[in-house]
Order: sequence, then structure tokens, then C-alpha cells
Amino acid sequence: MIPKNSSKNPTQKAPALDPLVGALAQYEDDGQVLLALLVGTKKDKYVVLTARGRELEMARNRLYILPKKDLSAHTTNSSRVEALEKIASAIEAEVTKLSVKEVWTFLAEEPRCYSVSEICKTYFGTDLLEQHAGLRVALIRERVHFKRDRDLFEPRPKQTVEDLMRAEEAKARKKSLRENALSFLAGRRSESQEPIPAELRDAIRLLEEEAALVGHTDPGRQKEAKEFVQLCAQKMQIPESMPLEKQAFEVLRRAGLFHEHTNLAFIRHEIPVEHDHGAIEAAERVRAPAELEGYSAAERGFRRDLTRVRSFTIDDVSTRDMDDALSLEQTRDGFELGIHITDVTTAVVPGEVLDKTARRRATSLYCADRTVNMLPELLSESSLSLVVGKARPCISVMVRLSPGFEILSTEIVPTFIKVSERYTYDAVDELLEQGDQRLLTLHDIAAACEERRIRKGAMRVHKRESVPFFENGAIRLLEIDEDAPARMLVSEMMVLANSIMASFAAEHKIPALFRGQERPEDEVYERGGSAPEGPAKDFSARTKLKKSSVSFEPHHHAGLGLDAYIQATSPIRRYMDLIHQRQFIEYLRSGRPWINRHELEPIAAEVDLSLQAATLASRETKRYWLLRYLEQRGRGKPIEATVVRVDLKSPLVELDEVYITSLVRLPQKVKLGDRISLKVTAVDPHGDYLRLG
Repeated sequence: MIPKNSSKNPTQKAPALDPLVGALAQYEDDGQVLLALLVGTKKDKYVVLTARGRELEMARNRLYILPKKDLSAHTTNSSRVEALEKIASAIEAEVTKLSVKEVWTFLAEEPRCYSVSEICKTYFGTDLLEQHAGLRVALIRERVHFKRDRDLFEPRPKQTVEDLMRAEEAKARKKSLRENALSFLAGRRSESQEPIPAELRDAIRLLEEEAALVGHTDPGRQKEAKEFVQLCAQKMQIPESMPLEKQAFEVLRRAGLFHEHTNLAFIRHEIPVEHDHGAIEAAERVRAPAELEGYSAAERGFRRDLTRVRSFTIDDVSTRDMDDALSLEQTRDGFELGIHITDVTTAVVPGEVLDKTARRRATSLYCADRTVNMLPELLSESSLSLVVGKARPCISVMVRLSPGFEILSTEIVPTFIKVSERYTYDAVDELLEQGDQRLLTLHDIAAACEERRIRKGAMRVHKRESVPFFENGAIRLLEIDEDAPARMLVSEMMVLANSIMASFAAEHKIPALFRGQERPEDEVYERGGSAPEGPAKDFSARTKLKKSSVSFEPHHHAGLGLDAYIQATSPIRRYMDLIHQRQFIEYLRSGRPWINRHELEPIAAEVDLSLQAATLASRETKRYWLLRYLEQRGRGKPIEATVVRVDLKSPLVELDEVYITSLVRLPQKVKLGDRISLKVTAVDPHGDYLRLG
């Protein structure tokens, strides 16, 4: 670039030998077609004067020479600029009145490459500068009817033109919707209850994806999202210095579509949160009689009446979707244990809206601020839940035990039960301490079952866990001790029921998804090998465990010490448990399973994808709330930790209270099992960032 009137770079006047000096030309810059006058040469470039009065140096291949027009009468730059401005206006006027589509109709029947001069002579009958330049600008701007090959233009086939026109119309609609979305967001206040117009949802989704750091496989959508975030941030005066994802979050927060704790993991993994109207209406149509007499005679004839047997549930105090209950009766030759699972098949019909809803979600999710149920709340927390005093259809695993708690026989049977008591884990622990005989016997049965599994090689790995929850506006932690008596009791009963159902499925050739696990290859496993007792040894043991696997054939589960195992005890909460329940109920009705293996395989594959997404969302959500707890706890406040790995660049520690792991830089050398005191120096829950010092 040469500044006008520059003394250091005087314009070198073109030698008389160069025939192009004095010609008008067009050049393209940042998508615009601009007009210039060639006024001289400098080395191997031309010096051009633009309609804006600037002198630029340009290579010949950047210049398109227009038909001759004499401007020799203009001897000063100011006069030349004035003339260029008038010519540019005349060219733009030609562009405005020109119909590229009409030009295309003249040439479409003879598809070949045309020069602009050829098109001018065919369409106008002349090749004047303004018409020529205007036509060229119009052809460059309008990319639908002609294909460009440098300075030549070829009329496109009719079908291609129609396809491109539809694409252009769609692009225009999208641009209009983005503008409408921008106005909607900028005008909406945080307290507004105004719903998002349906046509703007995709634009809002762009912001949500950017805020949640959704990885786009489509570069076009990624670019579109970035541009839209920047437009919104600019209009709403959000600092450009903020990272793009935080700009997007702030746009949505100010518009009242996000709040401080919006769950980005659900957006990232496309987890549906609310149930649609169709599912809710279907749930409302489900009949759930409170008494046995409300069920049909056929159903009463199919099921064993256990409503007079004293059964009870054991769950967390916050649990509302109770899907399993227990009963224990003393018999002449020992005991009869009942593990009762609510029969979801009575309400969820294959292929109908509730089934599709459950299949899409795959599982329920339990978070600090909300529960996302697989089935609508009316079903999961009421109609199908084993609430006290309500008759409920179940599938029951009945186990006859000797006085020494040896298993004498097992039976899987459709039943009706009526829960008489609801216990919490804490209440059961207290009753066990007080010597409640029924619960003590049940605990002894659970301990005997666990001991049998351990003799068969089951591996016990202790894991400390804290579950975050809200209480009085603050984040609290519920520490879960899996070895506590009540939790061990319930866990062992579910393992027993699932193993009995797995053996039944294997024996009767009922297609099911069996779970298994190989033993660790490291023979030094023994709950962590040489690591010191405590968190370091438990962590080491967990890292040596093999990942569990699934198969349509029973295979050994080393972690549980079982030869066959399925999951079938949580049909309210897990879709594959519901599928297994259908298999058993239909087999008990007709002697045949609901579907064969060939039909089960695609269902299992589809559900697995949703389950993977739900698992990641659950894990990320829990970590978010644990980081929020650390943020609430305050920076600089000491927190104890245990060193659980020292073979990395920095030591890995497990923090007390929250039981999450984090790398930390330490000034001193540490060894496995060392207890150290740390401070939280920085934490960003949405960014999943934690720095300790």
C-alpha cells in the first residue's frame, strides 16, 4: 500500500510502452468487487487508484481489465477519483436493474463457458463498460445460476439451479431466525416466563451447545455457533475478553434461560429432562388400584397373593421410586425369603409412548438439585412405586433357607404384595443395634450369602463416596458407607435376586443380557498389593479391576463370585431391567420369552448408547456439585487428603469429604498413603477446574 501524496514512495508514472496504464479494472477484496484506475507501474506490479482515493500496488493477476473508457482528460488524482465514483455508481445501477435469472434463460440451452463480453453482446447487444462491469459484479454476487471459472461463467443445469435456490432460501430463513433470536434474547429479562418460540429453538440450542462445550463434528455449525455467540455478546454488552463458552452461558443467564447451576452435562450429552405431554398423559391413564379387588380376575389368577405377608422397603430418606421390597417368614424347616420387584410391565406396553420414553432415556438420574426419572413421576413415584398400604403387582424371587441359611430352593413367581413398612437405611442400622430379630436374621442371611460368594472368589473393594444434596439453600454431603449393615443387607439381597434370575434365564434359555467380569491379571491384587492400608490401598485395588462386560451368554463375574448375573431388580430405574422383567413375565405366562435373542440385540445396542451418555452426564454432574461444595467451603480452608499414586508427573491425591482425586504439585516428596493437608486455591465447577496447594 502506498499512502497518497507520500514523499517516500512517489508514484512511478507508467512508461508509455505499457498499454494497460490508463485502463479501468476491477479487483476483489474481502468478497467485494471494486473499481480502480491503472495509473502507473512499479517493478512487476501496477499502481492503481481506487474510487476511495487510495493508491495500491497490485499484481496483474489480481486485475480484471474492463472495456476501454477514456479518462485521459482527468489529470489530477482528485479529478480521477471523482470520475471513478460516478462510474462506480453507474455500475451499481446496472447491477440493481439486472436479472441474472433472465440472463441465464438466454444461455441455459447452450451450456458452456462464456466470457463476460460474450454474455454482454448476447444479452445487451453491446459491450459497454458500465453494462460489462455491472454484469460481471452481478454474476459474481449471485452464485445460483452460473458457475464461475476464473473470468468465465457457465450456466448451471436447471436441477442444480433449483437445488441451489432451495439452499439459498434456507440460508435466508436461517439468517432471519438468527436475527429474531438475537432480538428475543436481548429483549428477554431474567425473570421472564415467556416461552421460547418453536422456530427459535435451534438458535438457542447453538448457544447451549457452545456454553456446554459440545464438540461439533460439523465445522459449519461450529462456525455458525461462534458467530452467533459473538453477535449476542456484542448486543448484550458482554465482555469479549471472556472465553466463548462463558459468553454463551452469560447470554443465556441474562435472558433467564440459564441459572447459576444450569446442568451443562445434560446439554452436552443430550439428556432429556422433562417428560413430554404424550408420556405424561399416558401415565395418567395407567390404572393402579390400591386393593387387590381392583385388579382383573385373570390377573389375580395369574399372581400369587402375598398381600398378607409382612413386606417392607429399605431406601434412602429421599427415595420416592421404591421398586424393591423384602419379606422374611419363619417356616418349619427354616425361612422363606421374598425379594419383590415391582412389575413395570403392567403399565409400560412395548412400542407405545411410555416404552419409547423409557428406551430413549435408558435410566433414571439422581442429582443434587433434581431427579430425572426414566418414567414420568406419576408412575415411578406413585402408581408403580411400592408405597405403604397399596397392593402392587410384582415379580418375586422366593428363596427357601435352612436354619443355617443354606439355600434349599428358589422360585420366581408373579405376585401381589402390600408393603407394610418403609424403612430408611439409618433406621435399619438403629434397629439392628437395638436387636430387631427379623432384621438381624435378614442381615445374617445377607452375611452368609456374601461369605459364600467370597469363598467362590468374590472381590470386596472398599470405596468411599459422598453424595451431594441441597438443604436450606446450601450444598450438603451424604457420606455413603457401603459396608454399613443396612446397605450391605439390601445390596446382598439384590445380588442374590439377580443371580437367581440369571440362573433361571440360563437354564430355561431366556434371552438376557448377562454381566461378567474377568479377574485382574496382576496376582499381587489382594486389595492393592503393597500399598498401605486405607484409601491408597483401596484405590490401587480398584484400578486393578477389569472392566465389566455384557454378553448374551452367561459368563463368570469375578467381582461378585458368580457364574451368571443379570440386572433385573430396578425396572423403574433401568430400561434393560424392564426388558428382562418382560422376558420373565411372558415366560411365566406362556412358557415362552417375550422376544428372542435376534430381537433383543438391537434393543440392547440402542439402550447402551443412551446409557453411556447418561453415565457420563451423571458422573460429570456429581463432580460439578462436589466442586461447588468445595467452592462453598471456601478457598484457603485446609482439607485433608491421601496420596494414592506417585508414578505420575505430579502426585495424585484423594480428598477427604468429597472423595474425588486430583493431581497436585507439592514442594516435598511424598509416598503412597501419606496424609497431607491442602488448600483449594482455585475452583471453577463449570470448567471442571480445581487447583490445590
